[in-house]
Amino acid sequence: MKKLIVSDWANKNYLAKVVKLQNIRKHNNADSLNIVSVDFQDVVIGKDYSEWDICIFFPSECQVNSGFISHINWFRHTHLNKDQSKAGFFEDNCRVKSIKLRWEFSLGFLIPIREMETFINDSIGYEVGDEFDYIGDIKIVNKYEIVKNIPTTRNGKQEKRISRIVDGQFRFHVDTENLRRCINVIQPDSLISVTYKVHWTSAIYANVLTKRELSWKEKLAKMFGVNVNEEVYDVLYGSRNVIKNEYETKDKTGFYDTDIWGEVKQEIRDNIPVWYTVYWEILGYTGGGKNIQAEYDYGCAHWGHKFMVYRVTFTNQNGLVFELNTKEIRDFCERYWLIPVHLFYYGAAQYLFPDLDTENDWHIEFIKRLEKEFTWKNCFICSNNVPEEWVVVRVEKNHFNFEVYKLKSFEFMEYESKQIDKNWDNLEW
Repeated sequence: MKKLIVSDWANKNYLAKVVKLQNIRKHNNADSLNIVSVDFQDVVIGKDYSEWDICIFFPSECQVNSGFISHINWFRHTHLNKDQSKAGFFEDNCRVKSIKLRWEFSLGFLIPIREMETFINDSIGYEVGDEFDYIGDIKIVNKYEIVKNIPTTRNGKQEKRISRIVDGQFRFHVDTENLRRCINVIQPDSLISVTYKVHWTSAIYANVLTKRELSWKEKLAKMFGVNVNEEVYDVLYGSRNVIKNEYETKDKTGFYDTDIWGEVKQEIRDNIPVWYTVYWEILGYTGGGKNIQAEYDYGCAHWGHKFMVYRVTFTNQNGLVFELNTKEIRDFCERYWLIPVHLFYYGAAQYLFPDLDTENDWHIEFIKRLEKEFTWKNCFICSNNVPEEWVVVRVEKNHFNFEVYKLKSFEFMEYESKQIDKNWDNLEW
């Protein structure tokens, strides 16, 4: 019997999950199809699925084991299937898409667990609700990533690079979990904020301790035991995954054709005080006039951009991190002439929708109201007619801990999936 395993490097939003089908309903526009909801996300299924079937749910934008897709004959290109006389709807990249089937959203993929047991040629030890990315030592699922080849240097030459990072000083933003997967983490008395989330170009600016390059005299003095100061406060800046100025190099232009992060760094100059790290989204256009977020202009004129702050931390010289709460973030932005993300609500969760009964099905009704109020409209910031993206619900704990969850618009999930199909040049990737 094989065990279901969540690896240490797994992304929680793209884990597979064991589910029991309940409340299957008829598809409104197709007699041969039904719909079932998993974690408040509809999935279109065939008529051969029944109530109480035990299945494995794969969420949108995950990538499924190619051997398994071949085993169940679900590749669109039949030569990839075990039975080449059969065809499915998976592309060669094994990605699960967010799609509309006959005007109904399908936001995942369901398959009976017996099919997986046949694939691994063994039984599976599970309980309903278990999540996993591995079965035994077999990798089953991961987040789908677009692979891009980035040169090591702009001119193709290898040059010496010296990292400026001091341990404990710079931190990337945490992954944001899908609220639909874990709505029970929010209780009626939880202190929450609800903010508007914009997409695809996260930026981090940290005025923290960095290593500095020593002169030859300082290096010589250090060799003879002289105490030399090797650290200095300076601004490190980067995207969600890459520190753009981590290395000291002779080529100061960087390794990317577009450095919107560097452009913004020049604009903010002295706005970020020592010890603080600011996390924000850059909106609009690059300095070269390229639209950062496809059709989303966020009200920016062509060639223009703006940035909105969503998180601020304080890091002392020993690496202790202090989180500013929602009110403190807004006070910080006001003091340093920065723009915070749009705030819809701040307070106890139960008072966001005070008409809901906190004793009966509160969590179910709460997330339904969140969807209705904040994800069913077009983007109110944009001049273009594009769907609302998503909201972020932040649960305030204390100054050393917080939890943050995202609630994506179904329309945006479909839009995002189509952009990935087009291999949109996302600057954040």
